[in-house]
Amino acid sequence: MKVTIPEITDKELADLLKSSGMTNDEIKLFTESCGNCVEKVRLLRKTRNSLLDTIHEKQALLDKLDNLIWNIEHGGAT
Repeated sequence: MKVTIPEITDKELADLLKSSGMTNDEIKLFTESCGNCVEKVRLLRKTRNSLLDTIHEKQALLDKLDNLIWNIEHGGAT
């Protein structure tokens, strides 16, 4: 099954998938999964979960930096 979103071209779709972290092999598998919505969704969910893990890791770092900033500003750490 070809992804048919009127607002997105094939190149834009490939760029989106690449930017989202899919490898070239995964993008090829995605585009060649003719009629296999289950496989397409599996690949998209895998990529989404990976992005979400990255967000959580970065959020934890931000929280630690915010804590350090707060402690420095309030005389708790130097």
